[in-house]
Amino acid sequence: MYGDFDSPIIKNFKDLYDEGYRCILYEVDKKDNLFTVHLKNFQNEEAKVFKCNPDEGAVLQNYIDRLS
Repeated sequence: MYGDFDSPIIKNFKDLYDEGYRCILYEVDKKDNLFTVHLKNFQNEEAKVFKCNPDEGAVLQNYIDRLS
């Protein structure tokens, strides 16, 4: 299971996390059926939206949950 944490989706998320972005909400967007992560950088008040397919989203959700 931890091998999934080496996936490109996790690397992309880690890059944003290293830039100071934190997950404030994740959900499956009903409109496009994509796993959507809402991120905010509390230092500069910028926000970003990160989207991926639901399978990658399950791995990403597991990773995010382990951060908290």
